[in-house]
Amino acid sequence: MKPQSIAHMFFEACEKYDKKDAVLVKTDGAYRPISHKFFKQRVCHFARGLISLGVEEGAHVAILAETRFEWAVADLGIVCAGCVVVPVYPTLTADEIAWILDNADAKGVVVSSLEQVEKVLAIKDKLPDLGFVILMDEDGPPEGVHGMTALEISGSRHDNESEMIRRWQSRKLDDLLTLIYTSGTTGNPKGVMLSHDNLISNVKSCEPYMPYGPEDVHLSHLPLSHVLERMGGYYCMIFRGVTIAYAEDIKKVPENIREVRPTILVSVPRLYEKIYAKVMGTAANSGFFKRRIFKWALGAGSKAVPYFNEGKELSGWLAKEWGLADKMVFSKIKENTGGRLRFMSSGGAPLAKEIAEMFLGMGIHLLEGYGLTETSPVLTTNRPGWNKPGTVGPAVDEVEIKIAEDGEILARGPNIMMGYYKNPEDTAAVLADGWFHTGDIGNLDADGFLRITDRKKDLLITSGGKNVAPQPLENALKLCGLIEQAVVIGDRRNFISALVAPPWETVEEWAAARGWPVDPLELCEHEPFLKALKAEIDEKMKDFANYERVKNFRVLPQLLSIETGELTPSMKVKRKVVNANYAEVIDGMYTD
Repeated sequence: MKPQSIAHMFFEACEKYDKKDAVLVKTDGAYRPISHKFFKQRVCHFARGLISLGVEEGAHVAILAETRFEWAVADLGIVCAGCVVVPVYPTLTADEIAWILDNADAKGVVVSSLEQVEKVLAIKDKLPDLGFVILMDEDGPPEGVHGMTALEISGSRHDNESEMIRRWQSRKLDDLLTLIYTSGTTGNPKGVMLSHDNLISNVKSCEPYMPYGPEDVHLSHLPLSHVLERMGGYYCMIFRGVTIAYAEDIKKVPENIREVRPTILVSVPRLYEKIYAKVMGTAANSGFFKRRIFKWALGAGSKAVPYFNEGKELSGWLAKEWGLADKMVFSKIKENTGGRLRFMSSGGAPLAKEIAEMFLGMGIHLLEGYGLTETSPVLTTNRPGWNKPGTVGPAVDEVEIKIAEDGEILARGPNIMMGYYKNPEDTAAVLADGWFHTGDIGNLDADGFLRITDRKKDLLITSGGKNVAPQPLENALKLCGLIEQAVVIGDRRNFISALVAPPWETVEEWAAARGWPVDPLELCEHEPFLKALKAEIDEKMKDFANYERVKNFRVLPQLLSIETGELTPSMKVKRKVVNANYAEVIDGMYTD
């Protein structure tokens, strides 16, 4: 039976599972458990604290914070107070935050740290409707700012429990749950209106393909401001009774993953690409004998992939060969991820087939899916025992997918958004003829598996009139051990080129071993390094048509980043910004 709201789903899960380790949080150097009982208590006290501040039912309340346990408490507390949650990426600038809070009609904001408080206080004069600021951290809040713990204590003593219960019990499926602002690769972000039903229906649609439960542990590390983590790594986990461990920081994920030893991971291709690059880099820098053993083990894994993808047991000589490869190679690699990983989900961007097959060959189910903020988010996903790497799987339950005449992917189902907040024109443009127009280009195979080829607006048209999809090229380039990021260039140009950024930590070790300069600025111009890089690029381009192949490239001495405005908070490339920032470098590739 479908819960009638996210609040109902949460309280039902607390009663059903009643675990002592519903959540794991690292404090004083160790991960410590938090029970469903205490989780529920904090949520209710926070909701009552909001009501004690005079927050009206239906008010929009923002969360400006990194992923942490308090984010979940604030989210569910806002919902239980009968309000609407507006998540905001903490990496945004003060001006970007001001635009979102103003557009969202936010009446208050919950922030993680004094740094975020300073951003809000700097823009508060521009936000006359912003009535309160709540600080999660225990540090003493500045004057006029409420401490989260103090507010929860105040809420627990306030005579408003019956009002809080009335509010959460009155929530209905078609009520607005959240306003999630798109990353905005072009122009201002749009506020996506998602109802309780949008998110709950997506949880229920994905349930048959979530083979996990109360005995599992998930490491939450993606931004909870992003709908993928909100639905897949948070609401789904609560619904299934999975223990949620919170990473301290995105940079500490490798350390936290060894401490928590998760069985499930929901992430984006960037994490899997980094693990892949590390594994391949370590193998490349090993001695001759170890490299041969590694290559043999990958071969054994590759032969096992078709069996794992179809949910079949290995038998005979292949079972013995794979078992030996697992003991000698795979187990050591898996130990770096805690040694217990069974299922990993990938979404948010395309994942290279070779990366998926490396993990699959080691016996870890890496399942790629597809969706957008506007679709809550999952539209399609591969499944355990029915997996085709290189595709994003068939549609989940209750979702329909079709391909328009121009190749655009169209979708409909109960998970499709209510519309863009205060933006009827853009809403009408994407919700046409009963279908949501995704803006992505793709195709369906005979089994209904969807393959994404690119974003409609990202297609490059060369001066010779050839249409080139950059994403497949960029994914191929990122399989090079010397490339972590790649941006393909070529719109209205006479050939395709690329800006590439190496994984500098790995490359510095690799360069030092060869007596090459390790300073990025020097290495970018070092001929032997460029020659090695060109050889890798040429190898990855050989399966593409001649007009698609990267003919020239430049090495960037630093990675593209959110801070420089080149990446969105969800790690998507802002192509216009990259083209502007490196206009001179790009022009140089076409005047050589």
